[in-house]
Amino acid sequence: MDFASSLEFWARSAPERIAVANVHEELTFLELALRAQAFSQQLQDVEEARVGICTSDPVTMAVGFFASVLADKSLAILDPAWPSELFLRLSQQLGVRSVISEVPLAEETGSLMVQLDPPKVRPDNPLLPLTQHLASRELLVICTSGSTGLPKAIVRTQDSWQQSIHAGAALLGAVPSAVTICPGPVSHGLSLYALVESIVTGGTMIATGRFNLSSLIELAELYACTRLVSVPTIIDRVCREVQHSSLASLRTVVSGGEPLQQDTVDRLFSLPSVESCVEYYGSSEHSLIAYRHRHAREEPGKTFKGTLFPGVEVHIHDQSPNAGFGSLFVDSPFIATGYDAGTAVQIDRCGTSTGIGDQGRISHRGQLELQGRGGSMFNIHGNNIHPKEITLAFGEIGLPGVRVDAEVRDGRTLLVAYAVLGHAALEELADQLARKLPTYKIPHELVLLSSWPTTASGKSLVHGYRNYEELVVKRVALR
Repeated sequence: MDFASSLEFWARSAPERIAVANVHEELTFLELALRAQAFSQQLQDVEEARVGICTSDPVTMAVGFFASVLADKSLAILDPAWPSELFLRLSQQLGVRSVISEVPLAEETGSLMVQLDPPKVRPDNPLLPLTQHLASRELLVICTSGSTGLPKAIVRTQDSWQQSIHAGAALLGAVPSAVTICPGPVSHGLSLYALVESIVTGGTMIATGRFNLSSLIELAELYACTRLVSVPTIIDRVCREVQHSSLASLRTVVSGGEPLQQDTVDRLFSLPSVESCVEYYGSSEHSLIAYRHRHAREEPGKTFKGTLFPGVEVHIHDQSPNAGFGSLFVDSPFIATGYDAGTAVQIDRCGTSTGIGDQGRISHRGQLELQGRGGSMFNIHGNNIHPKEITLAFGEIGLPGVRVDAEVRDGRTLLVAYAVLGHAALEELADQLARKLPTYKIPHELVLLSSWPTTASGKSLVHGYRNYEELVVKRVALR
């Protein structure tokens, strides 16, 4: 079924079932359908084809998403963590003049935008038949971390996500009986997809909107969550910091973004009821690509090796003659249209296939093995972070040549910037970076070195700077 038909089906067949909830509010399927129906009438009055949404609230996101579907509007996802300068720049680039938000927009942006707040409705209002628009229409613009210093705006059709959910939901445990908890940022692709997937399949989505451990524990206990969807760094923290009794109902764990560490998998299977751990590989540009099941006390190797989702085909460009790795190109009904025409970035194409720099190879059994992405990217607490984006921001404020690394300290993954001692005004760095980058992309610390460490052959090191304490001149806390 299409999105509108799915929402109407569950609103009529299971009206009292909880569709989405956060710490402060919950909506049944009937309440969600009624609120989306009422809000869609307001969205139809917006002149522009695109409407923005800027929220950390999963309830607002659910209402805004389905209201935009019913109103035949494309929904541009704007990250609440963006600084005002970036928010305005992206909004203007995408042609967005009206923004859905349940909280007031920042003063410097609010005067240039029309704010839309989803209305409350009476539960006894009549639910009218929900109208579905063309499947080929533009559904979403999702902005993901880019290596150019500006997020990449990815455009996708409604049909691409409908087919992706249809192909992957059962494999990922998204079934009507599932009570899914998703503790990551709801404005990011993985959490947003999980939200829509859960509602469309008739399950219950419980979300914190952004990572908050106490909220996660409260919700997991209150709703007896059976399914966890997140990224490895957050899943690992859940395993380490949440008591087993709070996760007594958890049966299925779904992980995306990068491979889980084996000790995290072992901890998952030590929980009372966990039966399945599914790890999947995908991207905002391609949606679902491949998946694998993880098991306790296994030796999975250092790379991801998985089975392609139904409907996905891949091929390799520039394959190395020895190892067989090369540039991965993906073709499926799930792939995005491309990047927004207002950006200078173009997606790599080969016929109907597209590539984004992932390196992979195909085994003789037809499995996909991934080596990583050209131009390294970090995934920290559910946030994809391109080091180049941070390097460019430092350069713009007078400290060029900064190198960025992700380091684990006392069990926490920190973003650390390194530079050779320069002449930048260090006391102003944090404020200047806050005007350039979202908070989660600002390094926790800047470490100034007397010189770059080198290898025995004299080449400059790319990573591992923390091992050269003798070169450290000064440490500057940035957040």
